[in-house]
Amino acid sequence: MRSAKYSGAGPASAVVAVIDVPIPVPGPGEVVVAVAAAGLNPVDVKIRAAAVDFGPIRYTDRPGWDVAGTISAVGPDVAGWSVGDRVFALAGFPAAAHTLADYAVVPVTDLALAPSAWTAAQAGAAPLAALTAWNALEVAGVVAGQRVLILGGAGGVGYLAVQLAKARGAQVIATASTAKHELVRSWGADQVIDYRDEASLAATAAVDAVIVTVNDTMPPRGAIAAGTAVVTITGFSDEQTASIARWGASPIRKILVAASGPQLAEIAALADAGKLTVQLDSEYALEDLAAAQERVETGRVTGKVVVVIDPQA
Repeated sequence: MRSAKYSGAGPASAVVAVIDVPIPVPGPGEVVVAVAAAGLNPVDVKIRAAAVDFGPIRYTDRPGWDVAGTISAVGPDVAGWSVGDRVFALAGFPAAAHTLADYAVVPVTDLALAPSAWTAAQAGAAPLAALTAWNALEVAGVVAGQRVLILGGAGGVGYLAVQLAKARGAQVIATASTAKHELVRSWGADQVIDYRDEASLAATAAVDAVIVTVNDTMPPRGAIAAGTAVVTITGFSDEQTASIARWGASPIRKILVAASGPQLAEIAALADAGKLTVQLDSEYALEDLAAAQERVETGRVTGKVVVVIDPQA
């Protein structure tokens, strides 16, 4: 079977290749998925560019975490899953599951049935970003009636956070470039602010939660009041954290996504209820993985970049 491989650190065009490897065999508690599509995320390109571990996220020469497809084999002691089930997962994270391949081994604890409302490409693009957005809102304690500010509302995690916050009944304020305002409103944002409009950002009234999805971005001071939850997926410096704490924010948390089949099942239910969609920025073939990673590296992606392995799987 085909599988993506990195030869080491460096530019995508220099180190990304497609090789031939044996079809994997599932172990206890695992299934093999015939891969239809696998999403790309910023962490994928960081890992490839450096060829080093990032905290608990491990480098591997055969990459991939996001996956959607059809179960082709079931391992020992697996109940509740059958060959032919259409599934999606964040597989094995933070240890790579090699999903940028024709077949991938996935722990059943990471699996959920894919939403019938989504294409294979949408399902493959969603898991890491959707679970990140879900966990950010969970940590922030977002509930109906609250005001939530999402910094980076058109990015790969931010646009899903907009939709998931709206599905919880929150009032959603998001930042995005002016050209993307209508798109972000279509995902449910009640108000969209240009991220370069410092006056409008400064005038933002206090919110119950701030979700930060963009590197090197501080919440606007006016948005923070006593008890405002601030959750970042990128991290703050010690100095930034101290400033936000002085403003009264609590808690202030950086999160790392965790694989969860049960949470993906809840996400799938929202998708099938018409409350969550996946915006695809672009689709690439496996042989064009280097170009797909270069697209992610531009930092100008709207929604998700996805690698389509076999759309019929």
